[in-house]
Amino acid sequence: MTSKEFEFNQKIHSIILNPYLSSNNFDANCHLIRKYNIKNISTTLNFLFYLRESLQNNDITINALISYPFADVPKIFINELVSYAKDYGANAIEYTPNFFSLSKDGDDVFADEIENITNNKLPITLIFNSKNLPKDQFIRAINIALEIGIKNFQFGDGFGPTLSSNDLKEILKIVGEQKFIKVVGKIKNLKQVVELLDVGADCIGTANLNEIFQEIKL
Repeated sequence: MTSKEFEFNQKIHSIILNPYLSSNNFDANCHLIRKYNIKNISTTLNFLFYLRESLQNNDITINALISYPFADVPKIFINELVSYAKDYGANAIEYTPNFFSLSKDGDDVFADEIENITNNKLPITLIFNSKNLPKDQFIRAINIALEIGIKNFQFGDGFGPTLSSNDLKEILKIVGEQKFIKVVGKIKNLKQVVELLDVGADCIGTANLNEIFQEIKL
């Protein structure tokens, strides 16, 4: 690998969550992860065991998605899902908060549901789609997360338009520049990756590894 590729293998995270993925396509994804020496993967609970079995690499961080993308897991099940993720090889949790509870039940209930996950000791990244929230509710949710002590945030979830560099600039004004920021959602080329990293993103999540790394080689 060139030094340029090596830098990007830290910044670009693989996403494997397609429920229609065939066994052959899954193996192809694992091949690309090894080929480009990718260090971080986001995936669903169903793929955890197979990823660990296929990759057998302790240097890879596997993030388990919980309540993604619809925030549809009741609080009483979350600890069980986190325990399952831990047992099957997850190093961290990526979680879509229950924004309906913020609107319906208020700040304390919203905060309690997030704190419930932090008690499991695995690092947690909260997933936000600013395009789907009223601005005041988005800011409230961010501020609550910051008060709880959340340090890792993902913006974008693959639903709706791609986050632009200008969008990210506005988000960083709210979150602050000392937090770890991941951007996800329809990122398909190197230009998009570089623009978002230049603005302040720490990493990019994408299912388009091969297309982007082919550009890096040029």
